Amino acid sequence: MTSTVKNKKYSHLTKEEREIIETMLKQRYSLTEIAFTISRDKTTISKEIKKHRHIIYPENYTINWCIHRSECKEFNCTNKKECFDMVCPRLKKSPYVCNGCDKKQYCRLAKFYYDARDSYNEYLDTLSNSRIGVRLSKDEERKIERKIYDLVVNKQQSINEIYINNPDVLFFSKPTFYSYVNQGLFHIKNIDLRRKVSYKPRITENKRSRLETKIRINRTYKDFLNFISLHPRLNIVEMDTVEGVKGGKVLLTLFFRNHNLMLIYLLEHKDTTEVNKIFDELKTSLGLPLFRKLFRIILTDNGSEFFNPNSIEKFHGKKCINLFYCDPCASWQKGGIEKNHEYIRYVLPKGSTFNFLTKEDIILLSNHINNTPRGVLQNTTPYNSFVKKYGKEIIEKLNISYIKPNEVNHSKKLLENHNERKKSLMKLISDLEHYYQFKHKTLDNNIKQTIINYFLYDWYLYTDEDIFYKSVEIINDIIQK
Repeated sequence: MTSTVKNKKYSHLTKEEREIIETMLKQRYSLTEIAFTISRDKTTISKEIKKHRHIIYPENYTINWCIHRSECKEFNCTNKKECFDMVCPRLKKSPYVCNGCDKKQYCRLAKFYYDARDSYNEYLDTLSNSRIGVRLSKDEERKIERKIYDLVVNKQQSINEIYINNPDVLFFSKPTFYSYVNQGLFHIKNIDLRRKVSYKPRITENKRSRLETKIRINRTYKDFLNFISLHPRLNIVEMDTVEGVKGGKVLLTLFFRNHNLMLIYLLEHKDTTEVNKIFDELKTSLGLPLFRKLFRIILTDNGSEFFNPNSIEKFHGKKCINLFYCDPCASWQKGGIEKNHEYIRYVLPKGSTFNFLTKEDIILLSNHINNTPRGVLQNTTPYNSFVKKYGKEIIEKLNISYIKPNEVNHSKKLLENHNERKKSLMKLISDLEHYYQFKHKTLDNNIKQTIINYFLYDWYLYTDEDIFYKSVEIINDIIQK
């Protein structure tokens, strides 16, 4: 066998090399033969496969996988690390994956696969994340600050002029400098950069389009239809967000198609970090097998808050569920969740702010929605339908409780505590704005939200006078800092 790829010492594996690895694994070549073919060390190939292989669990979770199942009678055992063994012993030695195994079609154990495309995407993510952050020491920051602050703020010199005259201090690029200013690394603000504030921000639609195209590969609605045709028994969950006032808190909704059950979560912001945080909590609280069983397939729209599919799909670096995206401007493809949002709008009409809501408010709202009977469920409720399938223990883990039929409430009065809290805190913010107007100071949205979050849960413990003066103390501390 001859080598087909030139040796690149100290370089990362290319996409083409990873594809060769995947192809040769399927053809049952040894790691030594693969290493010779792409002119790499055998250890490099071994590390690549172990690092980027992903696990696929068997679809039938009703089997007791415990290695002590013959003598132990406890089925719902929690000692999974000590007792459960779903991995084939062959995977402990080369080639460490099942790509070329001739018994994988009949094997009922968990399987490891190496996929060149997933491996390359993970590599690109790691490469991107490694470049995030500030590459300056504290001494370098102070040195630059002392050198340029007077030139920028007091003498109003341009950045280009400062770069020309001070190459020994500003040894990084101009875009990096602007990035550091945006991050608040120096005591220089964008308003101090005379030319920057005179330019309009560039349109970033093309950048989003490129990102959209990248993440939608093998995750389109057509791919979704093909996948469910091959796996008709898997659970399908629709995902979306509901906005209140622009820039404020939003609601993340997860809708189980087969049961019309809707989970609702309160997000501080409409971004990928908040969405990923919810899924991390679900994976941890439910455990991987149960999480994978409930959320095996997720269908969502093209909102930017869902543009980090790897964080949603993977658990400890291993892919456990599949995320798909609807076609652009085709919300009807997830019509179940869109229709179910009506129940939220009964209590929180469009234009309402979610900034004054708490986690307890959302749980209460969710319980009343999920205890409403539906014709599509033969007049039973989503709660009863879900319990019949999975049992009370699982639905309690999702913070859904039973409510008697005649106690279900869809009026705006459902969240009476929220309404009182909202009125009280809105009046507080208004009073604070008037107070600081006389001091010729303005309160930005971050300060307002800080005050709201501080009193959100215990606002009723204070009198109007106490809550006002406590707020002034907090704001003064923020301004001084």
